[in-house]
Amino acid sequence: MTILHFVVRVTHVLLGAFWVGSTMLLALFIIPVVETSGPAGGAIMQGLMKKGMPRVLTFVGLFTVLTGIYLLWQLSGHFSGTFMGSASGILLSTGALFGIIALLIGVHVSRPTVNKLGEIGARVAASGAPPTPEDVAEMARLRARVATATRLVAIALVVSVICMALGPHI
Repeated sequence: MTILHFVVRVTHVLLGAFWVGSTMLLALFIIPVVETSGPAGGAIMQGLMKKGMPRVLTFVGLFTVLTGIYLLWQLSGHFSGTFMGSASGILLSTGALFGIIALLIGVHVSRPTVNKLGEIGARVAASGAPPTPEDVAEMARLRARVATATRLVAIALVVSVICMALGPHI
């Protein structure tokens, strides 16, 4: 094992653990609390936005996927048909596919939706007036969309982790 391979593998595992753990925390605890917190839930989401959580999770997800593709490329002998058609190759590539799906949902659904929620919340806060009924309805719709997307990302990541854990041992 080269030093580069070691560094990429450790990076992949650490980033993946952070990505999965953060997503599970969001899906199982933070979003359900936000959903039942009324207007205070908006403040929680604003706090996560200010801390850069959507940007950090996008970065972590992207680099987890990129390092994973590199590792699969190396392990498979540059995606050789023999390896990719084996049980290990199929399981690892399935895990990679679910990781990519999770990243795409995060980038194309979760992050833009959270950004839109942040824009509405900032506009309402800047106005000093209570949110209009339209704002309340739109924020509820967007929160539901984020909750669904986050749950889907969590499921995809759990499937990915299971495939990655089993793949090398089949």
